[in-house]
Amino acid sequence: MEKSIVGDKMDNKINKQVKKFLDRELRQYKLNKKKLIRLEEKEKGIEPSRVTIMVKERTEYIDNVIMQLNPFEKEVFKLIFFEGRDWLYCEINKNISKSTYYNIYNKIISLLAEEWGEI
Repeated sequence: MEKSIVGDKMDNKINKQVKKFLDRELRQYKLNKKKLIRLEEKEKGIEPSRVTIMVKERTEYIDNVIMQLNPFEKEVFKLIFFEGRDWLYCEINKNISKSTYYNIYNKIISLLAEEWGEI
């Protein structure tokens, strides 16, 4: 991981491969939440499997990221990762500029990378 200092702010650059991985995890979040519920119901009363533990850990990381976002960022989060909307849709229909869209996207990826221990 490269780190560069811009002014007095530390800018952590995330590897492109890691960024793709985190993006995929964010897009699978809703499915993983449903999967976790099914797994926990199936394993009620017995020790959770490794799969259950991993899915729970992944969803908790994303839950922690969502809690750190303000209401507007949460709205953009839902548009990007739940509805699969691109910046053009957001700009035309929600009046969210391309730079705002990508700033929030990069913030979410960065927060998740911190949760995941990548930066």
